[in-house]
Amino acid sequence: MINQNTRYDPKRCGLYKPGHMTHYIQCNVMRDKARYPAVVELVSPYSVRVKTEVQDEILYYHDAVHLVFKCTVVVDDDIAYSPEAQLLYVKTNGPVRGTKGSWFPAYLGKDELTMCDTVDRDSGYYMRRGSESDAE
Repeated sequence: MINQNTRYDPKRCGLYKPGHMTHYIQCNVMRDKARYPAVVELVSPYSVRVKTEVQDEILYYHDAVHLVFKCTVVVDDDIAYSPEAQLLYVKTNGPVRGTKGSWFPAYLGKDELTMCDTVDRDSGYYMRRGSESDAE
């Protein structure tokens, strides 16, 4: 669990668990799940309140402040949440040359967060650190 005395860096997080990074395969598998227009409010540096027509709950994310900032500069007021996938989609770019635009997917957790880590031992994915890879 993260508290005020914990130092961490979500920008270097390599965990693909609820409240941490979103893997592109997860986005592909979950893309057809129902999404509802959402309103997002900051509760703490690690949690947000997500309100849709089907739910209103506090969810956890390792960089909630940055997520809420993305929601304030959203394109076309397009923010959607999929409760089944636990994915919040924030539109970051508008349509360009026939595309639908692009979204930032945030994988939100229902339970309190664990500490960010550069390695997700459960997935076998290892994030390379700049200083370590330069030394090799």
